[in-house]
Amino acid sequence: MQQPQREIRAVHTASTVTVYQAYAPEIGGPAARAGRFPAAWKRDRMTWVIKPRSQTS
Repeated sequence: MQQPQREIRAVHTASTVTVYQAYAPEIGGPAARAGRFPAAWKRDRMTWVIKPRSQTS
C-alpha cells in the first residue's frame, strides 16, 4: 500500500479535535525545547479554518 503524500493526523472526542502538525527541524526542534515557537515561526502562515459542527435537536 502506498503512503499518501499528505495526510491529516488527529484524534477526537465528542467535544474536541486535536490535530497534529509537523514542522521543519529549524522550527520544531527549538519549539519542543523551549515550549514555544521560535521567532522564525510566522502565525500568518497558518491556514486552518475550523468550523464548529451545527447542533441539531
